[in-house]
Amino acid sequence: MPIQSEPAVARRYDKGDRRYKHVGKGPAPEIEFEQGNPRVRIGKCPSTLTAEDCYRLINEAIAGRNGDRELDFPKKLYAVHKGAIYEGQTTDRGSSYHGYPYHGKLPGRLIEALREIAVNEGCEQEFDSWVKLHIEVHGKWP
Repeated sequence: MPIQSEPAVARRYDKGDRRYKHVGKGPAPEIEFEQGNPRVRIGKCPSTLTAEDCYRLINEAIAGRNGDRELDFPKKLYAVHKGAIYEGQTTDRGSSYHGYPYHGKLPGRLIEALREIAVNEGCEQEFDSWVKLHIEVHGKWP
């Protein structure tokens, strides 16, 4: 069963001062290649994503696995916004997270749990397109 968002204490969104790596210029999330390194992809958030959206997504997110680490907080969180999958990584041991559109490998069960969110939000077609373009099914979860 997925570890759902409702944390005991509300998580904070950490935008990061002077951090623009994950800020896009258009109204849709993007995945770009890092300049000079086509193997590294960078998720760019839509320019229309508000601070309130970020706060809501961080607090509604599903916790990912911590691998072999035993931590009292999720290292990574996953959320869906308008069909795109976002990953949030903790910046200070689980109190705040920095998020961005995600491209990469995810466990099939996590994808299924995120798809349920997309269905509830009425964006399952956009979600399925995002998964087809950006996600590789990999591993078990939880």
